[in-house]
Amino acid sequence: MTASAIHRTDLLPTATNPGKEAAVRDLPRVWRRAAEAVAADQWTRFFRDGGFRKNLSASQEVAAPGVAAAKTEVGAQRLQMVRYQVVGTLTSFISNRQNDFAEIVGRHEAFDDRTKHMLRVVNKAQAWFDRRREIVMPDTGEPIPDDVRDLARRIMKHVLKQHRKPSFKRANMVIDRRQATLASAANAATFPLWLRLGTLDKGRRIEIPLRPYPYFENRKGQRCQTVQVNNGDDGALRVGVITDVAEPFAEARATYTPLRDNLSIDFGLSTFVAKDAGDLMGRDALRHLEKLDKRISTIARHRQKAGLKVRSPRYNRAVRQLRGWLKTEINRILNRLVLLRKPAHLTVEKLDFRHPGLSKRMNRILTNCGRAAFRAKLQDLGERYGVTHTEVHAAYSSQSCSHCGWVEKNNRRSQSEFRCRCCGHRMHADVNAARNLGARRSCSVMGNPRRTRRAVLDEALRRFAERKPCRPPEAASRRSPGRGSRGDPDRSDSQAGPGIALPSTQPQNLVAASAKQ
Repeated sequence: MTASAIHRTDLLPTATNPGKEAAVRDLPRVWRRAAEAVAADQWTRFFRDGGFRKNLSASQEVAAPGVAAAKTEVGAQRLQMVRYQVVGTLTSFISNRQNDFAEIVGRHEAFDDRTKHMLRVVNKAQAWFDRRREIVMPDTGEPIPDDVRDLARRIMKHVLKQHRKPSFKRANMVIDRRQATLASAANAATFPLWLRLGTLDKGRRIEIPLRPYPYFENRKGQRCQTVQVNNGDDGALRVGVITDVAEPFAEARATYTPLRDNLSIDFGLSTFVAKDAGDLMGRDALRHLEKLDKRISTIARHRQKAGLKVRSPRYNRAVRQLRGWLKTEINRILNRLVLLRKPAHLTVEKLDFRHPGLSKRMNRILTNCGRAAFRAKLQDLGERYGVTHTEVHAAYSSQSCSHCGWVEKNNRRSQSEFRCRCCGHRMHADVNAARNLGARRSCSVMGNPRRTRRAVLDEALRRFAERKPCRPPEAASRRSPGRGSRGDPDRSDSQAGPGIALPSTQPQNLVAASAKQ
């Protein structure tokens, strides 16, 4: 890894008296108002000047609408902290929209190659709205025409309309050592760690005792001077202590010895993780999710019947329990997977955390928090052990035979049973899907999660036709209708299944045959 700093945050509970708690809770209110004012000013600068600004002069601060009042309320030092936090959030948001812009340009067939190249240059320079800056082509040095710049601006406007701008109405505080100091206790034995925090009263600082736990105490690395002060949904105050773990992670990567180059995994809810080697992990996940779904849906239904809002302390507590269990289970399984198999690379599908047996509310919660937890853990494995990962397209991976490549919906008879109707190959359906994902890693079509499902199907059937020419239908019909060639009805071999007439070997016929199913 090339990152010079890798940070991890541990949220520690506080033990404050009512007076200190009231002083701490006054800070987030003014902090969030200042963040909203700074965000409005930064968006104005983005559309006017083409970018965000972390450092502003005194005259620029006063000229910005709303920022001067926020400075008077929150203070000059805290306003600078707010600006750094806001600019970092907005920069991350624009970076994601930059990827959306590139995806639209790449898949649009109306643009010629030269126009796509110009649009990508404008996108890389983030010059969608800044017309005062001249952008030239890197290969020829010619300036990009105005009509292409206008097209880039219209595309980016369309992208921004599809996503809501980040809101800072519930933002937590990120405070550096100018207003917060973390130190060990001098005399106290009950609370070994204390935070000295500045309040809104000028010159007043309060001491906040923190409650560390063994996982935090055993974390190796250098404690940072910046802390987070979080006001959670449950109303509890927590202090996020940030640790730079770059050195211990570098040591872990140096000692990590991979035993295999690639490991492909299929992620689901009935079975959390299925590996191409045949391992099944998290088999009771769906049963536990159904129990949590029943509890959450019951609370929501009763409150709706009473004419109340669904959100309540009891509902929030149940959702937090679900998210905590999901994150813990994902981390446990992936840690176990790396410990046992020691892969150098992981091939995973582009995740969609949904299950037809769960409610819409539960599927929405799983989609929101499941993807984030899974990708965060994959990033952690890359930083901790150097295990890289690739996302491939998941379309038809559960209907394709990993043995011969034939794609058909009826190949998968149930959630766990897979039997190819072409070659008769049998195995667990999730393991078969994991092997298909591993084979897609080197394919430019099926390995690209941005391609359409139709393109993935066409490529799968084309590969089937090239890899395994089918026997004519007459050969399959001459076999015994009830048994294989050796009298074993369950035998898996490279021949066609009993009594199955296979389609022609032409790719266009294969596509048409699969489209009818």
